[in-house]
Amino acid sequence: MKRIFLPIEIKAREFHSKILFSLFATEYGFEVILGGQSELFEDLPRFGQGLYIDKSIAVTRRDRFRYFRSLGNHIVAWNEEGLVYHNDDVYHATRTHGETFEQTDAFFAWGPRELKSILSRYPETADKVFPTGNPRMDLLRPAFRGYCSSRIDQLRKQYGSIILINTNFPVYNFFKGFDSGIKIFDAYPLAVQHEYKSQFYEFSRKGYEGFMEAVPEIRKTFPEHTLVIRPAPSENADPWIERFGNQKRTLITKEGNVVEWIQAADAVVQFNCTTGVETFLLGVPAIAYRCVRSVTFETELPNACSLEAFSLEELIEQLRFAIVKIKAGVASFVPRTDQQAIIDAYFSSLHGPTACERILDILRNLEFEPQPVTRETVPLPKRIWRSILRLVRRPDPEAVRYYREKFPGLTVQEVQDIASRFSAATNRFGRVRITEAGRNIVRFSPS
Repeated sequence: MKRIFLPIEIKAREFHSKILFSLFATEYGFEVILGGQSELFEDLPRFGQGLYIDKSIAVTRRDRFRYFRSLGNHIVAWNEEGLVYHNDDVYHATRTHGETFEQTDAFFAWGPRELKSILSRYPETADKVFPTGNPRMDLLRPAFRGYCSSRIDQLRKQYGSIILINTNFPVYNFFKGFDSGIKIFDAYPLAVQHEYKSQFYEFSRKGYEGFMEAVPEIRKTFPEHTLVIRPAPSENADPWIERFGNQKRTLITKEGNVVEWIQAADAVVQFNCTTGVETFLLGVPAIAYRCVRSVTFETELPNACSLEAFSLEELIEQLRFAIVKIKAGVASFVPRTDQQAIIDAYFSSLHGPTACERILDILRNLEFEPQPVTRETVPLPKRIWRSILRLVRRPDPEAVRYYREKFPGLTVQEVQDIASRFSAATNRFGRVRITEAGRNIVRFSPS
């Protein structure tokens, strides 16, 4: 199985790590077809058979997996959102499904904690679940951080000293507007738990309002810093822009990879967010602003990786500590014993072989049974007719806008540029050819 299909759902979250994975894959002799999730789904039949790596095994992937397999493909997966979650019940209600899981040949977990969660529900899958870590964590290793050094220098030169505020309130402040985020649960078994939905909505609302109230105080206390407010990928940036967009030294943006912004910042403020974990692993002080508390909805890992603040006054004090003392090297954040135990339970592949290498070692050695093609080939006239229909039909403008928000497209040139930065930073990946393979799709080939 020498061809890998690698879709991107959210560009800001996955783009750089999947380019890195593709570069590693070429060293293992694989061809990689990398592209936007929708574009790759649409064009999949023309590439022939391969190995599809999906970002989830949720119930929402069930029909898609059936289609992939009908084309003769094999499927493996990891969970892009499998590092930070509330508890095992919520994890399985939103991120796994028995039939979907059954259609995969292998699943790659972030670490021991996710592995334990999966086996608690699916003990019979022990032979196909591997705690390899995720390629996104490879970006945080010292060996690879250099790929974005020029971009970090550019951000610091353009904005000066930065405080990065990562907001994480899509359930309340969803991209399509207030109150619509709660509907995202309706596709999952969790939808029947109406009390859970309403309570999570209320938790998100209070957190959103707490951050809205905190920004002016941070602005007043640290006037020499640029406040960079970075909404979550599925969050609506407009309320933040309307409230703070015209203020001096304040920027609201979803631009680029968060890893670059974290390393350019003096400190990061986060709320139940994976960025708290990334910030900790990059050696930048993170503050978990726990302006609303909940045993059910707070996620333990980001808090374990952060300084903690439970009031606005504590948030300002923790920011002062981070910016004045930690930045000067006279203090540091050292996790408590209980925090370190939580951190150790979640991760694989922070040292030794990378997650990319561990995953590819497994893929190289997996024995795949031949997968029959059960879907009939669409005749050329019908394909042409379908193309015409796609051109004349008017898709839902909101759906198109939301997709473009998550995935604004890619070009061969930008992929080549990032690949070159990885190559320069690591002195490897020199023998790879990157070419256009379709709209928003590129091909990585060993050369």
